[in-house]
Amino acid sequence: MTARRFRSGAWGAVALIALPLVLLGGGCDRYRARPEAQEAKAPAPRPASVSGTLRVSAYGAAGSTEALGHVHTWVNGLHYGGMEDNDLRGFLDGRFIYGWNQPRQVHNRMGRRGSRPRWGETELFRTLMRWDGIDLPERARVTEARIEIAVEETPKRPVDVMLYEVRGDWNPGEGGERKDNTSPPLPGEVWWGERAAGQEPWGFPGAGWADEADPRADTPVSALAQTRVEQKQESFVLGSEALAQLIERRARAGQPLDLMLKVSDDDEDTPGTVLYIYAGNHGDRRNEARRPRLVVGWEAPQEIARLERPLLLEHDRTAVLPRLAAPGARRVAVSFEAVPGSESPLLSIRGGAAGEAPSPWQSAALPRSVDWDWVEVRAQASIDPVMLGEAFETGFRDTWVRTAPPEEQAVRFTFVAPSGKTHPIVADYEGDYTWKVAFVPDELGRHTYRFEHDFLKRTYYSADGQFDVVVGDLDHVERALRALLDRVGDSEGSDAEIREEAPLFWRLERALYQQATPEQMEGPVGERLYALLTEIRAALSGRAVPDEAVPKPMRRDF
Repeated sequence: MTARRFRSGAWGAVALIALPLVLLGGGCDRYRARPEAQEAKAPAPRPASVSGTLRVSAYGAAGSTEALGHVHTWVNGLHYGGMEDNDLRGFLDGRFIYGWNQPRQVHNRMGRRGSRPRWGETELFRTLMRWDGIDLPERARVTEARIEIAVEETPKRPVDVMLYEVRGDWNPGEGGERKDNTSPPLPGEVWWGERAAGQEPWGFPGAGWADEADPRADTPVSALAQTRVEQKQESFVLGSEALAQLIERRARAGQPLDLMLKVSDDDEDTPGTVLYIYAGNHGDRRNEARRPRLVVGWEAPQEIARLERPLLLEHDRTAVLPRLAAPGARRVAVSFEAVPGSESPLLSIRGGAAGEAPSPWQSAALPRSVDWDWVEVRAQASIDPVMLGEAFETGFRDTWVRTAPPEEQAVRFTFVAPSGKTHPIVADYEGDYTWKVAFVPDELGRHTYRFEHDFLKRTYYSADGQFDVVVGDLDHVERALRALLDRVGDSEGSDAEIREEAPLFWRLERALYQQATPEQMEGPVGERLYALLTEIRAALSGRAVPDEAVPKPMRRDF
């Protein structure tokens, strides 16, 4: 039987024999939990200021031949969701142990398993990566490119990781016939044996046909990049001029960036060389911490307007820059180069035609296509902001949460407020291997969170996520102040004590004066808010508050 016939003949006794072993735990070392104990978390580290250089470029039909350079990062999260990766597994001749499609999992692998041989061979792993939506201005030139990858577990010896271009696209699929990642791929989905199941084989299994000149080959012979990964290394980077050139070609053609990661041929022929890396959909939908990142530096002609300026913002401050005239703008790019030790802002843009109302604010995390004559940029010194009193919602889908039926599986989230208070919440099961959680914070400032669940007698701990609880306009500040007043009520405290609620009051008071103008505070709105501050002061101190400050005689005994 030829390898090609075996691949297209797909689902015989091999998969049927092996599948129950995996469901019972045999071969399921894919979900590795960190062994260290997980204790109650301290509050998040103090937020740093935003400091660096902000760059804004608007592009039209024609413009300057010299333009600002930008660096953008594509990573699955709130502002981008175009990356999918697949865990391919099998033997070079097309046979396999577990023949299924594995996208959207906690990790991917590459290398040769060191145990559990079958038919005289241990299993081989490779990783496919598909990056869609790398949308750059026409004629953009890519000046640098790299992929940053977080490592879950390394083998006991160093391995060389190779990055290859994959010729031709594929469908990552959704986990096979049952969307559970342990069922055969649907027609057209990628897996070890075929580029498209039942429709198109790889040249050799596992995207294994390498040829420099033949365009039908799965990959060129020459790799794009290489790096060595040592034992216990936590991350690695793959980058090169060849990768930059490939991204430029694919972006100009409107094609996805199709790549394969594998260990070197020598490592693939050595048992015990499996390297575990975190996948593109790892963790909950808001947390990008462990996901692969594609970092691209680029510049483009046709720049019709630009802005470059230093920016230094204290935490939780927002700056809206003056309007930038850009008649005929068709693309807008905004980027920020942070100084070491500082944070980057949350960037948004809006714009419109002359005389028209502005568009809604939209994310500027990546370049955007527009039809504007002017641009405004907003920079917020905060991480994933959530309004005080509103719910922070997140969730994840993972078919490998299997210590109990999914509807009985406990997925435990822990939220840690700036004061150090912990808020444990068990996520709700929504069906289809999906869990969701909602948390309504009652403190302003930076929060952290994580989730954990049991898997095959192990406990899996997610990466820590962060978000900032902020206030919005004056109406929102007033609602928050009145809610605080309802909580503190009457008090028998004194100015010698700092009530637990006092720091929240101070932050809301600051937010009020950051949101308001002097004219507002001198009018009816200001009178009402000033009276509200007085009520809260009285409730916190337990005594009447004067209408204005009354200076005391200076003491000489301090």
